[in-house]
Amino acid sequence: MKLLHGQGEVIAERYQIVTLLGQGGMGSTYAAVDLANNQRVAIKVVSLRGAQDWKTLELFEREAQVLATLNHPFIPKYLDYFRVDAEEDSPNSDCRFYLVQELVEGESFTTLVERGWKPKEAEVKAIARQVLEILIYLHTLVPPIIHRDIKPQNLIRREDGKVYLVDFGTVQHIVRNPQSFVSTFVGSVGYMPPEQLRGQTVFASDLYSLGATLLFLLTGKSPETLPQKMLKVDFRQVIELSDRFAQWLDRLIAPVMEDRFQSAQVALLKLKQKIDFNSTKIKTISHLYNSRITLQKSHKMLFVTIDNDKVSMFLCSGIFLVLLILGFVYILIPAFVALFTLFSFKHLFDYLLIILMWIAFLSSLLLMGIICNKKTYLEINSQTFTIKFTYLFFGTNQVQGRTKGILKVSKEGEQGVIWEGTKSHRFVHVEGSKKGNQLNIIKLRDIEWLVEEIDNFLKQLRS
Repeated sequence: MKLLHGQGEVIAERYQIVTLLGQGGMGSTYAAVDLANNQRVAIKVVSLRGAQDWKTLELFEREAQVLATLNHPFIPKYLDYFRVDAEEDSPNSDCRFYLVQELVEGESFTTLVERGWKPKEAEVKAIARQVLEILIYLHTLVPPIIHRDIKPQNLIRREDGKVYLVDFGTVQHIVRNPQSFVSTFVGSVGYMPPEQLRGQTVFASDLYSLGATLLFLLTGKSPETLPQKMLKVDFRQVIELSDRFAQWLDRLIAPVMEDRFQSAQVALLKLKQKIDFNSTKIKTISHLYNSRITLQKSHKMLFVTIDNDKVSMFLCSGIFLVLLILGFVYILIPAFVALFTLFSFKHLFDYLLIILMWIAFLSSLLLMGIICNKKTYLEINSQTFTIKFTYLFFGTNQVQGRTKGILKVSKEGEQGVIWEGTKSHRFVHVEGSKKGNQLNIIKLRDIEWLVEEIDNFLKQLRS
């Protein structure tokens, strides 16, 4: 690509070019000096003649508009935006657009890794925290902003370790429900999630891109070149990480967007939780945000809690309470008055029938509430395993066995089953609709995840 400007050239009688910083599909970026105040700046330029299409100019203008509204210490500050038209009779007549920003004195992750930089896990965690703080700022703006192109090239690291997010040419304001937002396809192969290939973008899309970028830092390889298992990057074959950080990364790069952390705040909170994995302390893992399944484990113990269906339970309780009050007001009290004032004995049978129907309906709701209030507990240690079901008003139902007797843990149809010899013990089953993204239900993929976690724990216990 032909350079638009050379070293020492002055643009708009104010900005003197120092050196080329980079080139891409969206134009060229130069380091320059603002002659008005001797401040070093970054100038991004797009040529009308060199633009691939009008979309390039549209994205460039959007970047300028977005940057002008942002105010974050680790996003380069917007300084100026202008265009320069060449003279009409010039043989090289062209129109050029310029975006002037604060210059970040540092190098991109791409450049650093190419030069041999190999950050350790602790340093990568620190980088993740910094980028998540930036994403929290962007995602909580009104309207929110999704970057859509987080990758090593767009993250600049200064010598003091501070990380800046640059290149806002592909950002998107979200003015509707982010879970259903559809936009033009943009992004970088290897770092964008599957839904972005379909033109759909959500907050968790930026988290996927961050996860892919962190894998690049840890492995030195582009994510699409890493081994895959069940359509998911299997980075454990390439690098060794602490168990908890590996699971945290798994959530970030989950192919299904519902399986990821649903916000940068949640991702940061989970990352900051400090647990000593070399001790016997228990760590807690939730498969999905708002999931009813919680798994706690140490090296010698695994404990699973499957919480009650609070949505259905509260719904049944609410309807039960309303019908109870209405029944007292409109059924029991009139029946009582009719019985003792002797002016409606001929309707006594009707009243009794209505009362019986009312009691039957209340009993059904009560039974549903009891079923919805069921909690399941599964505990496995080196010696024994226990499956316990607790019901409202009806106590507990418990099964025990020896851990050595467990042959396998499997998904049988829509159930999770522990096989103890020839005996099978069901501990979880699919609840709710198989379609949609309703909260507070147990889906097939939840059971698959839980079965895999238990199976891995048993293998580790026996190793």
